[in-house]
Amino acid sequence: MFYQYSRYCLLFFLSCFLIVSSCKEEEEMMEEDNMEQMMNEEEEEMEEEEIPVEETDEADGSFKAMCYNVAGLPEGVSGSHPELYTSLISPLLNDFNIVHVQEDFCYHDSLVLYNMHPYTSPPAPCVPNGDGLNTFSDYPFYNFTRIPWDDCGGTDCLTPKGFSFSQIAIEDDVLVTFYNVHCNAGSSEVDLAARRNNITQLINHINQHALGEPIVLMGDFNCRYTRAGDDIRLLLDIGFSDLWIDLIREGSVPDLGDSLKDCPADTGPTCETVDKIFYRNNSQVELTPIFYQRGDDTDFLYNGVDTLPLSDHAPLFATFEYRKL
Repeated sequence: MFYQYSRYCLLFFLSCFLIVSSCKEEEEMMEEDNMEQMMNEEEEEMEEEEIPVEETDEADGSFKAMCYNVAGLPEGVSGSHPELYTSLISPLLNDFNIVHVQEDFCYHDSLVLYNMHPYTSPPAPCVPNGDGLNTFSDYPFYNFTRIPWDDCGGTDCLTPKGFSFSQIAIEDDVLVTFYNVHCNAGSSEVDLAARRNNITQLINHINQHALGEPIVLMGDFNCRYTRAGDDIRLLLDIGFSDLWIDLIREGSVPDLGDSLKDCPADTGPTCETVDKIFYRNNSQVELTPIFYQRGDDTDFLYNGVDTLPLSDHAPLFATFEYRKL
Protein backbone atom coordinates (compact mmCIF):
# COMPACT_ATOMS: atom_id res chain seq x y z
CA MET A 1 0.00 0.00 0.00
CA PHE A 2 2.76 2.39 1.00
CA TYR A 3 4.68 1.44 -2.09
CA GLN A 4 1.74 2.24 -4.36
CA TYR A 5 1.17 5.54 -2.62
CA SER A 6 4.81 6.51 -3.10
CA ARG A 7 4.59 5.59 -6.72
CA TYR A 8 1.59 7.90 -7.21
CA CYS A 9 3.42 10.72 -5.49
CA LEU A 10 6.45 10.25 -7.65
CA LEU A 11 4.35 10.27 -10.78
CA PHE A 12 2.54 13.39 -9.57
CA PHE A 13 5.74 15.34 -8.93
CA LEU A 14 7.26 14.14 -12.18
CA SER A 15 4.20 15.37 -14.07
CA CYS A 16 4.40 18.72 -12.35
CA PHE A 17 8.06 19.02 -13.22
CA LEU A 18 7.40 18.24 -16.86
CA ILE A 19 4.56 20.75 -17.02
CA VAL A 20 6.71 23.50 -15.46
CA SER A 21 9.65 22.70 -17.73
CA SER A 22 7.41 22.74 -20.76
CA CYS A 23 5.96 26.11 -19.79
CA LYS A 24 9.40 27.53 -19.13
CA GLU A 25 10.68 26.27 -22.48
CA GLU A 26 7.64 27.73 -24.23
CA GLU A 27 8.22 31.04 -22.47
CA GLU A 28 11.86 31.10 -23.52
CA MET A 29 10.86 30.32 -27.10
CA MET A 30 8.35 33.15 -27.02
CA GLU A 31 11.02 35.50 -25.69
CA GLU A 32 13.41 34.41 -28.45
CA ASP A 33 10.66 34.88 -31.04
CA ASN A 34 9.91 38.35 -29.65
CA MET A 35 13.60 39.25 -29.65
CA GLU A 36 14.04 38.02 -33.22
CA GLN A 37 10.97 39.97 -34.29
CA MET A 38 12.29 43.13 -32.65
CA MET A 39 15.70 42.70 -34.31
CA ASN A 40 14.05 42.16 -37.69
CA GLU A 41 11.97 45.29 -37.20
CA GLU A 42 15.08 47.31 -36.29
CA GLU A 43 16.94 46.00 -39.35
CA GLU A 44 13.99 46.92 -41.56
CA GLU A 45 13.93 50.41 -40.05
CA MET A 46 17.68 50.80 -40.69
CA GLU A 47 17.24 49.66 -44.28
CA GLU A 48 14.37 52.08 -44.78
CA GLU A 49 16.30 54.97 -43.17
CA GLU A 50 18.35 56.94 -45.74
CA ILE A 51 21.97 57.20 -44.57
CA PRO A 52 23.48 60.53 -45.68
CA VAL A 53 26.74 60.31 -47.68
CA GLU A 54 29.01 63.34 -47.51
CA GLU A 55 29.80 64.59 -51.01
CA THR A 56 33.25 66.06 -51.58
CA ASP A 57 34.80 67.72 -54.61
CA GLU A 58 37.94 65.61 -54.63
CA ALA A 59 40.86 66.78 -56.73
CA ASP A 60 41.95 64.69 -59.69
CA GLY A 61 45.59 65.28 -58.78
CA SER A 62 48.22 67.77 -57.68
CA PHE A 63 51.64 69.05 -58.62
CA LYS A 64 54.45 70.90 -56.86
CA ALA A 65 56.06 73.89 -58.54
CA MET A 66 59.10 76.04 -57.84
CA CYS A 67 60.13 79.43 -59.18
CA TYR A 68 63.76 80.40 -58.59
CA ASN A 69 66.09 83.14 -59.82
CA VAL A 70 69.40 81.25 -59.57
CA ALA A 71 71.69 84.31 -60.00
CA GLY A 72 73.68 82.75 -62.83
CA LEU A 73 75.44 85.85 -64.13
CA PRO A 74 79.23 85.45 -64.32
CA GLU A 75 81.02 85.22 -60.96
CA GLY A 76 81.90 88.72 -59.80
CA VAL A 77 78.89 90.20 -61.59
CA SER A 78 76.29 87.93 -60.02
CA GLY A 79 74.75 88.89 -56.69
CA SER A 80 75.65 85.40 -55.47
CA HIS A 81 78.54 82.92 -55.92
CA PRO A 82 77.31 80.75 -58.80
CA GLU A 83 80.64 78.97 -59.35
CA LEU A 84 80.24 77.39 -55.90
CA TYR A 85 76.50 77.40 -55.33
CA THR A 86 74.90 76.36 -58.64
CA SER A 87 75.80 72.67 -58.36
CA LEU A 88 74.33 72.71 -54.83
CA ILE A 89 71.05 74.02 -56.22
CA SER A 90 70.91 71.23 -58.82
CA PRO A 91 69.66 68.29 -56.65
CA LEU A 92 67.12 70.56 -54.94
CA LEU A 93 65.20 70.92 -58.21
CA ASN A 94 64.18 67.26 -58.06
CA ASP A 95 61.74 67.81 -55.18
CA PHE A 96 59.35 69.63 -57.55
CA ASN A 97 57.31 68.48 -60.53
CA ILE A 98 57.72 71.75 -62.46
CA VAL A 99 60.56 74.24 -62.03
CA HIS A 100 60.99 77.63 -63.67
CA VAL A 101 64.40 79.26 -63.25
CA GLN A 102 65.55 82.75 -64.18
CA GLU A 103 69.15 83.98 -64.70
CA ASP A 104 70.31 80.51 -65.68
CA PHE A 105 72.91 82.24 -67.79
CA CYS A 106 76.43 80.88 -67.54
CA TYR A 107 76.37 77.84 -65.22
CA HIS A 108 73.70 75.70 -66.84
CA ASP A 109 75.88 72.57 -66.84
CA SER A 110 76.24 72.89 -63.07
CA LEU A 111 72.52 73.49 -62.64
CA VAL A 112 71.58 70.28 -64.47
CA LEU A 113 74.41 68.21 -62.96
CA TYR A 114 72.08 66.29 -60.63
CA ASN A 115 68.77 67.18 -62.24
CA MET A 116 66.49 64.16 -62.77
CA HIS A 117 63.56 65.77 -64.61
CA PRO A 118 62.92 63.89 -67.86
CA TYR A 119 61.75 67.01 -69.72
CA THR A 120 63.90 70.13 -69.93
CA SER A 121 63.94 73.17 -72.16
CA PRO A 122 66.82 73.50 -74.64
CA PRO A 123 69.37 75.77 -72.92
CA ALA A 124 70.15 79.21 -74.24
CA PRO A 125 73.68 80.60 -74.45
CA CYS A 126 75.38 82.58 -71.69
CA VAL A 127 75.10 86.35 -71.66
CA PRO A 128 74.91 88.41 -73.77
CA ASN A 129 73.00 86.03 -76.07
CA GLY A 130 70.80 84.05 -73.68
CA ASP A 131 67.66 84.99 -71.73
CA GLY A 132 68.45 82.80 -68.69
CA LEU A 133 64.99 81.18 -68.67
CA ASN A 134 64.66 77.41 -68.39
CA THR A 135 61.99 74.87 -67.48
CA PHE A 136 62.41 71.45 -65.85
CA SER A 137 59.39 69.16 -65.71
CA ASP A 138 58.25 65.68 -64.73
CA TYR A 139 55.58 66.03 -67.40
CA PRO A 140 55.98 66.42 -71.16
CA PHE A 141 55.61 69.93 -72.51
CA TYR A 142 55.03 71.32 -75.94
CA ASN A 143 55.45 74.48 -78.01
CA PHE A 144 58.25 75.85 -75.85
CA THR A 145 59.00 79.34 -77.11
CA ARG A 146 61.27 82.17 -75.96
CA ILE A 147 59.96 85.70 -76.47
CA PRO A 148 62.30 88.66 -75.85
CA TRP A 149 60.96 91.97 -74.56
CA ASP A 150 60.29 94.67 -77.07
CA ASP A 151 61.47 97.29 -74.59
CA CYS A 152 64.32 97.41 -72.07
CA GLY A 153 66.28 99.88 -70.00
CA GLY A 154 69.88 100.28 -68.87
CA THR A 155 71.93 97.13 -68.31
CA ASP A 156 68.87 94.95 -68.96
CA CYS A 157 69.43 95.68 -72.63
CA LEU A 158 72.70 93.71 -72.48
CA THR A 159 70.82 90.41 -72.62
CA PRO A 160 67.55 89.39 -74.33
CA LYS A 161 65.43 89.09 -71.20
CA GLY A 162 61.80 88.22 -71.74
CA PHE A 163 59.48 85.30 -71.06
CA SER A 164 59.01 81.72 -72.19
CA PHE A 165 55.79 79.98 -73.16
CA SER A 166 55.04 76.26 -72.88
CA GLN A 167 52.08 73.91 -72.57
CA ILE A 168 52.60 71.20 -69.97
CA ALA A 169 50.56 67.97 -70.01
CA ILE A 170 49.92 67.27 -66.33
CA GLU A 171 47.74 64.42 -67.61
CA ASP A 172 46.80 63.39 -71.14
CA ASP A 173 43.66 65.51 -70.88
CA VAL A 174 44.99 68.21 -68.55
CA LEU A 175 47.06 70.73 -70.52
CA VAL A 176 48.17 73.82 -68.60
CA THR A 177 49.89 76.82 -70.18
CA PHE A 178 52.95 78.01 -68.26
CA TYR A 179 54.81 81.28 -68.57
CA ASN A 180 58.28 81.85 -67.13
CA VAL A 181 58.85 85.60 -66.76
CA HIS A 182 61.80 87.89 -66.10
CA CYS A 183 60.91 91.58 -66.33
CA ASN A 184 63.32 94.49 -66.55
CA ALA A 185 64.76 95.65 -63.23
CA GLY A 186 65.45 99.11 -61.82
CA SER A 187 63.36 101.97 -60.48
CA SER A 188 64.27 104.89 -62.76
CA GLU A 189 61.56 106.35 -64.98
CA VAL A 190 63.14 104.60 -67.97
CA ASP A 191 63.15 101.29 -66.08
CA LEU A 192 59.56 101.70 -64.90
CA ALA A 193 58.35 102.56 -68.40
CA ALA A 194 60.16 99.53 -69.85
CA ARG A 195 58.68 97.24 -67.20
CA ARG A 196 55.16 98.54 -67.80
CA ASN A 197 55.68 97.75 -71.47
CA ASN A 198 56.88 94.27 -70.45
CA ILE A 199 53.62 93.60 -68.61
CA THR A 200 51.59 94.91 -71.55
CA GLN A 201 53.53 92.68 -73.97
CA LEU A 202 52.96 89.67 -71.69
CA ILE A 203 49.21 90.33 -71.49
CA ASN A 204 48.99 90.77 -75.26
CA HIS A 205 50.70 87.42 -75.76
CA ILE A 206 48.31 85.74 -73.32
CA ASN A 207 45.33 87.22 -75.13
CA GLN A 208 46.65 86.09 -78.51
CA HIS A 209 48.00 82.63 -77.65
CA ALA A 210 46.43 81.41 -74.40
CA LEU A 211 43.03 83.05 -74.13
CA GLY A 212 40.63 80.70 -72.37
CA GLU A 213 43.38 78.31 -71.25
CA PRO A 214 44.31 77.39 -67.66
CA ILE A 215 47.52 79.34 -67.00
CA VAL A 216 50.28 79.51 -64.41
CA LEU A 217 52.63 82.52 -64.47
CA MET A 218 55.86 82.26 -62.50
CA GLY A 219 58.92 84.41 -62.49
CA ASP A 220 60.92 87.41 -61.39
CA PHE A 221 58.57 90.26 -62.26
CA ASN A 222 60.71 92.94 -60.59
CA CYS A 223 57.36 94.55 -59.67
CA ARG A 224 55.77 95.59 -56.39
CA TYR A 225 52.12 96.28 -55.67
CA THR A 226 53.22 99.16 -53.45
CA ARG A 227 55.22 100.92 -56.20
CA ALA A 228 53.23 103.54 -58.09
CA GLY A 229 55.27 103.16 -61.28
CA ASP A 230 54.49 99.43 -61.60
CA ASP A 231 51.32 98.05 -63.13
CA ILE A 232 51.41 94.46 -61.90
CA ARG A 233 47.76 94.94 -60.88
CA LEU A 234 46.83 94.60 -64.55
CA LEU A 235 47.23 90.83 -64.18
CA LEU A 236 44.64 90.83 -61.40
CA ASP A 237 42.34 92.89 -63.61
CA ILE A 238 42.28 90.18 -66.28
CA GLY A 239 41.39 87.39 -63.88
CA PHE A 240 44.71 86.17 -62.50
CA SER A 241 45.20 85.42 -58.81
CA ASP A 242 48.44 85.88 -56.88
CA LEU A 243 49.24 83.02 -54.48
CA TRP A 244 50.84 85.36 -51.94
CA ILE A 245 47.73 87.54 -51.88
CA ASP A 246 45.31 84.59 -51.80
CA LEU A 247 47.00 82.30 -49.29
CA ILE A 248 49.09 84.64 -47.15
CA ARG A 249 47.21 87.97 -47.24
CA GLU A 250 43.74 86.37 -47.40
CA GLY A 251 42.85 88.23 -50.58
CA SER A 252 44.02 91.69 -49.52
CA VAL A 253 45.94 93.52 -52.26
CA PRO A 254 48.58 95.89 -50.81
CA ASP A 255 48.02 99.63 -51.12
CA LEU A 256 50.40 101.91 -52.93
CA GLY A 257 53.03 103.29 -50.59
CA ASP A 258 56.05 102.03 -48.71
CA SER A 259 57.49 98.71 -49.84
CA LEU A 260 56.53 95.68 -47.74
CA LYS A 261 59.98 94.49 -46.69
CA ASP A 262 59.26 93.53 -43.09
CA CYS A 263 60.43 89.94 -43.35
CA PRO A 264 61.13 88.37 -39.94
CA ALA A 265 60.02 85.24 -41.78
CA ASP A 266 60.21 85.04 -45.55
CA THR A 267 56.57 84.01 -45.94
CA GLY A 268 54.33 86.67 -44.44
CA PRO A 269 51.75 89.33 -45.28
CA THR A 270 54.29 92.15 -44.76
CA CYS A 271 56.98 90.58 -46.94
CA GLU A 272 56.39 91.20 -50.64
CA THR A 273 58.88 89.78 -53.09
CA VAL A 274 59.41 90.74 -56.73
CA ASP A 275 59.20 87.01 -57.52
CA LYS A 276 55.58 85.98 -57.96
CA ILE A 277 53.26 83.14 -58.91
CA PHE A 278 49.89 83.75 -60.58
CA TYR A 279 47.26 81.41 -61.94
CA ARG A 280 43.98 81.54 -63.88
CA ASN A 281 41.41 78.79 -64.50
CA ASN A 282 39.15 77.98 -67.42
CA SER A 283 35.92 76.02 -67.88
CA GLN A 284 37.70 72.64 -68.24
CA VAL A 285 40.39 72.72 -65.55
CA GLU A 286 40.21 74.20 -62.06
CA LEU A 287 43.54 74.91 -60.37
CA THR A 288 43.50 75.38 -56.60
CA PRO A 289 46.67 76.47 -54.78
CA ILE A 290 46.88 74.73 -51.40
CA PHE A 291 50.41 75.73 -50.39
CA TYR A 292 52.72 78.70 -50.90
CA GLN A 293 56.08 79.46 -49.32
CA ARG A 294 58.92 81.86 -49.96
CA GLY A 295 62.31 80.60 -48.80
CA ASP A 296 62.23 79.39 -45.20
CA ASP A 297 64.19 76.28 -46.20
CA THR A 298 67.70 75.60 -44.91
CA ASP A 299 68.42 73.41 -47.95
CA PHE A 300 68.70 76.60 -49.97
CA LEU A 301 71.40 77.99 -47.66
CA TYR A 302 75.10 77.23 -47.93
CA ASN A 303 75.84 74.74 -45.13
CA GLY A 304 72.57 75.82 -43.52
CA VAL A 305 73.93 79.29 -42.66
CA ASP A 306 71.08 81.82 -42.97
CA THR A 307 73.44 84.58 -44.08
CA LEU A 308 74.64 82.50 -47.05
CA PRO A 309 71.70 81.86 -49.40
CA LEU A 310 72.46 79.93 -52.58
CA SER A 311 71.09 82.85 -54.65
CA ASP A 312 70.33 86.51 -54.13
CA HIS A 313 66.65 85.58 -54.52
CA ALA A 314 64.63 83.26 -52.30
CA PRO A 315 62.86 80.41 -54.09
CA LEU A 316 59.08 80.24 -54.25
CA PHE A 317 57.36 76.91 -53.55
CA ALA A 318 53.76 76.10 -54.44
CA THR A 319 51.43 73.12 -54.53
CA PHE A 320 48.41 73.11 -56.83
CA GLU A 321 45.50 70.72 -56.86
CA TYR A 322 43.66 70.37 -60.14
CA ARG A 323 40.18 69.17 -60.95
CA LYS A 324 38.75 68.32 -64.36
CA LEU A 325 35.38 70.01 -64.87
